[in-house]
Amino acid sequence: MPTRWRSESVTDRALARRSEIRIICTTLPSEHATPVRLPRLDRILAAEGELQPVLAKARDIRALAGLVTDFLPLDLARQARVANFRDGEVILVAANSAAAAKLRLLAPSLCRYLSERRWQVNSVSVRVQPNRTTKDGVASQKSAHLSTRTLDSLRNLYESMTDSPAREALRKLLQRRGATRPTAPAGAAPQERAAGSARPRKPRP
Repeated sequence: MPTRWRSESVTDRALARRSEIRIICTTLPSEHATPVRLPRLDRILAAEGELQPVLAKARDIRALAGLVTDFLPLDLARQARVANFRDGEVILVAANSAAAAKLRLLAPSLCRYLSERRWQVNSVSVRVQPNRTTKDGVASQKSAHLSTRTLDSLRNLYESMTDSPAREALRKLLQRRGATRPTAPAGAAPQERAAGSARPRKPRP
């Protein structure tokens, strides 16, 4: 044992004289540390039974959008998006008239393609939405499109809900879509007279 201790001591002194050797200490994470998971919007909305029809409609449109993108050529898929799905009809929106003409030619084949994948699709209609760039079309393809009627239903639902995380999430969704109703500033007094009405003059003596 003394011989071994002496050899280890000599080795330690030899290593200590080498200036290029550095000892770096790092702190390992605690074994009991748990990652912080932020609540997701879909998880919060899923807890509200009143929102289930809206969420189911959004999931259907998202799934159809993925199938339509897989079916169409890449350049044409960038100029089209799924706007709605109702009563067995898939409604596509084209960025311009040229893309709309191509989509109408492919509509029967697209209808069969979706039916083969167990979607109850009877027809495919195409509409033109001008003044939309390719970049806007791609961004819209990634998120479900909400019609004006759907936004009105969501707005009425938001106003009837009590304060909760789901109501706050719905408020942010409506705010991003620009569908929130304007509110009067706090403390603003109601106007007694209509704008432009003149104050009655006193009769001259």
